[in-house]
Amino acid sequence: MFRTGSFIIYFLVLLVDILFIATDHASLRFFSKPLLMLLLIVYVLYAPVKIPRDYRIPLLLALFFSSVGDDLLLFSSLFLPGLGSFLLAHVMYIIFFLKIRYNNPPVPYCKYPLIFLHAAIIIFFILYLAPHLGNLAVPVIIYALTISVMVQSVLHAFHFRRQPAAWYCLIGALLFMLSDSLIAVSRFAHPLWGGDILIMLTYGIAQWGLVNGSTAYFAGKNRPLQVSPEGLIAP
Repeated sequence: MFRTGSFIIYFLVLLVDILFIATDHASLRFFSKPLLMLLLIVYVLYAPVKIPRDYRIPLLLALFFSSVGDDLLLFSSLFLPGLGSFLLAHVMYIIFFLKIRYNNPPVPYCKYPLIFLHAAIIIFFILYLAPHLGNLAVPVIIYALTISVMVQSVLHAFHFRRQPAAWYCLIGALLFMLSDSLIAVSRFAHPLWGGDILIMLTYGIAQWGLVNGSTAYFAGKNRPLQVSPEGLIAP
């Protein structure tokens, strides 16, 4: 009940924020947008899921820095500090998912074809943006590489066949990367029709996916094992 109610409230706030974008009421977003990450922080703190402290701290810090980034990006003049705050958020997510990877035996194997494909996409995107970046080329490229590592850390943290919660995290990470890519294209290359709405929609679902998948993973991990009549151990 707590889980369902929390996420219903979250998506209602996300919908309100998107409506403010669609109706050009940017000033009202100072009330709606900051609520989103705060709701996810409250959920992580009070959800009936046992998340060990050394995992919970980087997850909460990822949401905290995301919240700061959200607030800063409400001001167009604070784009670079906002970018820096989201960079720290991605670093916290990387730490969080690497901790899962190396404490999720057997350690998930490296998916080299996906690593190379993802690297090719990131290189292509950086080459596409590079002529438009000017003096922001270095911070934007560092940010792009960091979010790429974040996606890879999610991709290699789980056993997807037997840990279905991992799919929420992966979809969340990919949508986060898509949202940030749309921001970069819209800001540096050319405006996108309906871009602000799509950016916020993908971002909102991305953060929910990361939190929902992470908490669901620990809920499954803490579930007691049962022995079937055949003697097999099953969750």
